[in-house]
Amino acid sequence: MMTSVNYRYSVRGSWLGPAGEKPAVTRAKFLQTLDALSSIDPLFAGWQFTGSWQIPEEHRSEFVPLAAGRKRIVEIVESGVYIDDFNKHCPEYGHSVHAVAGARGARHVAFTASTKRQSFDLSFGEYDISSDLSIVTYPLFKAALLAINAVWHTQWACAQAFRTDYVSVPMDFGAGIPAFRIDSLPKVPLDPTFPESIFHVPWIGYLSAERAASLTLGRDILIEHTPDGGVLLSATTERLDPTNPEHVRRARILAETMIACTGGPS
Repeated sequence: MMTSVNYRYSVRGSWLGPAGEKPAVTRAKFLQTLDALSSIDPLFAGWQFTGSWQIPEEHRSEFVPLAAGRKRIVEIVESGVYIDDFNKHCPEYGHSVHAVAGARGARHVAFTASTKRQSFDLSFGEYDISSDLSIVTYPLFKAALLAINAVWHTQWACAQAFRTDYVSVPMDFGAGIPAFRIDSLPKVPLDPTFPESIFHVPWIGYLSAERAASLTLGRDILIEHTPDGGVLLSATTERLDPTNPEHVRRARILAETMIACTGGPS
């Protein structure tokens, strides 16, 4: 039996700063990010906010278009406040803001920023749906990573691939009750020992000047210096293909480098 090998691509990163960042700062950064991404490619057009805030009558939908969201950005950000186990609002722990663009499915784009986790995620495709490979290009992912980084001033950022395949394993609960366990599959079939990390299968990595201080690499990884003193590391300038042995070899070098320079955040 042949097993499919499908991947969802994303760009994610993390910054340093107070978890309780002022909502006004978050609002400005989030809108600036959406505008910066919109200028890169039509794929990022038509942003809509999603969340649990009170939706005005003229937009009775689970989505609020960017134009309307600009006017309600205070409400949107504050509605994303962290809530503890006792359903208590804890603004000192930060906020989470989410927006989507594109059609549902493989061309879906979502951007989330969390000041509690001090991280962002720009994903292509959906949770169990692989990215449309026609939109996964090196110029677009590099431009998106640099655009987001310019706003949030990250310590690290990474364009990566994450395998979406899984297998259902039958389980016996007795009494004729059918049950299944969902198991994920090796993220890199060509390299079962590929390092486990938040970077998954890295394609393009960014390290701040501080994180890159002790960086040493051979010629297998393309290195570019960024205006802020950081470095951009690329495993390949083609679309990263985790079924390509050479891409896997270079992605492993990049993964090990990112882990070593960041301490392997989870």
